[in-house]
Amino acid sequence: MKNKSKTKDIYELSMEPKWRQDAKRAYTTILNMGDRVKMITEDDALELLAGAVDIHVHGAPDPEIDVGWDQLEITKKATDMGMGAVVFKAHTIPTAATVYYVQKAVDEYARSIAKKPAKAFGGVTLNYYQGGLNPEAVQMCADLGGKVVWLPSHSSAHHRRVMGESGGIELLDANDKPVPALYEIFKIVAENDMILDPCHAGTKQRFVIIKEARKLGVKKMVITHPNWNVTKATHQQMAEMGRMGAYIGLFMYGDVPNFNNPNCDPMEMFEIIKKVGPEHIVLASDLGTVVNMPPWEGMKLFVRILLANGVKKSDIRKMCRNNPAALLEL
Repeated sequence: MKNKSKTKDIYELSMEPKWRQDAKRAYTTILNMGDRVKMITEDDALELLAGAVDIHVHGAPDPEIDVGWDQLEITKKATDMGMGAVVFKAHTIPTAATVYYVQKAVDEYARSIAKKPAKAFGGVTLNYYQGGLNPEAVQMCADLGGKVVWLPSHSSAHHRRVMGESGGIELLDANDKPVPALYEIFKIVAENDMILDPCHAGTKQRFVIIKEARKLGVKKMVITHPNWNVTKATHQQMAEMGRMGAYIGLFMYGDVPNFNNPNCDPMEMFEIIKKVGPEHIVLASDLGTVVNMPPWEGMKLFVRILLANGVKKSDIRKMCRNNPAALLEL
């Protein structure tokens, strides 16, 4: 009787509502999607990725994060798949300075396999490594042919507030206006027809930046993963940003659970596509970290998941090829 009493009192953690709900979500997803994804082949994905652009991907060198593949390998794989271009983001160095050499090597590789080379593009991220909100770094990026100016990521004051840290680079002043250096940056971006990305900014900051950058002639803007935890916005806010002329970035890393981003809802992106509209969305991998799948595999799986959930081929092409290609003027 004594042993029976002990087993009767054992606590069942799996019966807590939180874990029951997550178990139901996980099994419902795999049971509903497994057969549909299997029916969509890799060739189906490659058909839609012909000429596509991964407009936000990480590749070595970038010593702040554990990147598993370098820019050259990623661009070669994109060439093998028939993709049109990749855009490299680094938290530390200006990728506008590295893609020149990547492109030379990829052009030679493409000739050797009789394929059209994917284009490698870069930019600059205005973290402390580049002097923060440094107009001279932006001008340097423009002179190198860089395509994207990302405002601070890990150096962002908003990012650090979310992480429970102090300090960081503020984008707005006490009156919720962009700080003076940002106006100089907007002008350089506009003069060189570059893409402006508020990056790890807060939602209020992004609305102000979109509005004020437009006034100074910035035509191209992308909003980095606004459904990821650090930069999370409501679907209505995303739709409004789209109406203001910015493209919403839906990224494999932030939309599909993975090793170091396990808690996102993979079904949310379909609601965002409906709410925002494919005409205002760009797809990307945002992969490259060694603990996750390679970026090129991520793009293929991303497309297969979208197809399996009923997203039209024409909409996928718009989001992964037409929209980013227009931003890059390909």
